Amino acid sequence: MKFLWNLAKKNLSRSKLRTSVSIIAIAIAIIAVVFARGLISGMIESTFENHIKYKAGHIRVIDKEYKLKERLLSLNYTLDGFNDEGTSAMVEKLRQVEGVKQVVPRLKFGAVVSMDDELVRMMGWGVDPTEEIAFTKIDEKIVEGRMINPGSREIVMGAGLLEKIERNVGDKVTILYSTPFGSFKGSTFQIIGKTHSDVPFLNDTIFYLPLDQAQRILEMPDEVTELLLITSHYRKAASILPSLNNLFSQEDKSGKYALQLWNKDYELIGFFDIAKQIYNFIYIFIIILACFVLVNTLIMIVNERTREIGMMSALGLKSREILYLFTMEGAIIGIFGSAIGTILGGILTKVFSVVGIDYTEAMEGMTGSDFMMESIYYTVFSLENLVFCFVLGVIVVTIACVIPARKAVKLEPTEALRQM
Repeated sequence: MKFLWNLAKKNLSRSKLRTSVSIIAIAIAIIAVVFARGLISGMIESTFENHIKYKAGHIRVIDKEYKLKERLLSLNYTLDGFNDEGTSAMVEKLRQVEGVKQVVPRLKFGAVVSMDDELVRMMGWGVDPTEEIAFTKIDEKIVEGRMINPGSREIVMGAGLLEKIERNVGDKVTILYSTPFGSFKGSTFQIIGKTHSDVPFLNDTIFYLPLDQAQRILEMPDEVTELLLITSHYRKAASILPSLNNLFSQEDKSGKYALQLWNKDYELIGFFDIAKQIYNFIYIFIIILACFVLVNTLIMIVNERTREIGMMSALGLKSREILYLFTMEGAIIGIFGSAIGTILGGILTKVFSVVGIDYTEAMEGMTGSDFMMESIYYTVFSLENLVFCFVLGVIVVTIACVIPARKAVKLEPTEALRQM
């Protein structure tokens, strides 16, 4: 086997240009796969993280009817505690469930600000500042001012939303909204903070206000639209569902509440798994395209060395050994090409994991709450990605080399020796 390996290396050195072209083709394909996989991983990870933080939590508690009316931001189907005892008592009972590390209350409602002859639409989130900061790290996104304090008539707005309503931090703004009883009201708040997020929806649509103030102006004492339950890890959320179901069966006599797991009833999460499978096939397809260059090269080598192959067979080299020889030649090209591509692809991925890729123009208009996608994506640089792409490249290239290798094996020694 060592003899065949040395012979394969020697044969490749005969035509350095042709070998170099094949190596470059494989390297370019691997660079594309490493970068594409890093980018797709970055897009999926960031979108998933935003989905958990701003949409689903690990488990979401809502009214069953609210699930159907959520897009309308209905305030008629809220959480008011077990048997109307208020959400404060409900939160305390949920915190006592083993595995629940945090409970994040939110009261979401639609609002507008009048600007001359137009109304600027927005969404208010009444939140507990302490819980929100602990879960979403929203304070890290505040680029000017500070976070809201409970009991204060103050709000924090996204940079894009502030630009729309032509306000700055320190200004006051009157927000118009509807209560659950159908009355249209207005309240004035002071803007005490500005956030900047790469998620257009958060940047251009959302403003935060203290939960107690949201409950006061909407005439919804101790009510929220949702409670997000946070565990030690989202993968462990399903394990505490039996305990939660037991609690709700005992306490929720009306049976009006629903528990939503982070990956259930959300179409976007289902698309993630499908997308990963599709992209895996695309990665293989990219490498196969590059293999056409290599296969052509090896076929040309077989044609040029027909007489030599016949001589090796006549001297006692078995068909299996000839198959190994040409497969090894392809494997060597695959190893070098994959190694170079992995290194250069890794460098490229590392660079864009820092600088990111701006999709702002492509994301215009995608501001709905279902699109928790960022306008700037960062590639994921990981050893797992590099190893995966290198191994994938070597395997696919080696398999592709079997085609010309089999052609060499099928040559009859006597016929091959006649060719000059």
